[in-house]
Amino acid sequence: MKVIKFGNIIIFVKDFPRTIKGLAVFLTVIISILFGGLTFFYLKFLKKLYSQRVYTNLIKENQELRKTMRELSKKLDDMYNRQRVLASVLNVPLYDISSDNFAIGGQIRDVDIDKITSYAKFQEDVLNQLEIKAKLTKEELKRIPSIPPIKGVFSSGFGIRKDPFTGGIEFHKGIDISAPTGTPIVATADGVVEYAGWNSEGYGNQVVIDHENGIKTRYAHMFKVLVKEGQRVKRGQVIGLVGSTGKSVAPHVHYEVYLNGNPVNPTRYILVDLR
Repeated sequence: MKVIKFGNIIIFVKDFPRTIKGLAVFLTVIISILFGGLTFFYLKFLKKLYSQRVYTNLIKENQELRKTMRELSKKLDDMYNRQRVLASVLNVPLYDISSDNFAIGGQIRDVDIDKITSYAKFQEDVLNQLEIKAKLTKEELKRIPSIPPIKGVFSSGFGIRKDPFTGGIEFHKGIDISAPTGTPIVATADGVVEYAGWNSEGYGNQVVIDHENGIKTRYAHMFKVLVKEGQRVKRGQVIGLVGSTGKSVAPHVHYEVYLNGNPVNPTRYILVDLR
C-alpha cells in the first residue's frame, strides 16, 4: 500500500509501480492518437489546402507572366515599327516581321520564352544594322559639300552668262561669291586636297578637294592658299583667303562642284539660300 498526499487530499495506491507504468502507457497511447490525428488532419486537409494555395499562386503568376510577355512583345513590335521608318530613311532593307512571326503568346512554356529571346535578338541585329548604316551615312554626309565656302554676297550663278572680259557668251561652271580680300575660305565638306597652287587657265590660286564618291570641289582666285596637296581637311576648315588672282575683276571666290567629272550647280548641295 502506498499513501500519496496532495495537500489535504490523501490517495491510497495499492501497487504504486504498476499504477505509474499504466499511467505512462495510457499517456503514450493518448499522445500517439493525438499525433496520428494531427498527421492525418495535415495529410488530409492542411496539405491539400497548402497545395491548393500553391497552385492558385502559380496560376496567378502564370497570368501575370503572360501579361508581361504580351506587353513586352507589343513594345518590341512598336520598336520594330520605328526601326522600319528609320531603315526606310537610311535605305536599309528589312524583313517585314513582327512578334506574330515568332508565335509569341498563349500559355507560358519554355518555347515561348525562347521565341521572345529570339525576337529580342532579331531586334538587336536590326539595331546593329541601323547603327552601322547610320555611321556610314554620317560619314557620307560629311563628304557632301553642303555649306557655302565663304560668308559673302552671291554675285554670279551657274550656267550661261556674259563673259565680264570679252562680253561674249560663256558657260559659267560654278558660282561667284564676293567678299573682301583676306576673307577666310573654308572646305565645304570633308576630303583630301587634290591640288593646291597656281592655275594658268584663269583660276589663279586655287584649291581642288576630292570628297570621294565622284564629288570634287574647286575654290579659285585665292589671295593665299593655306593647305597642301594630300592634306586631309574637314568641313569648315579654312583652306585659303579670298583674293582676285587669275581671271578676276574683284575679290571673290569662284566655287565649283564636280560630280563624276561633270560640273554641277553648287547650289543643289548648299543648304542655305545664297541669293
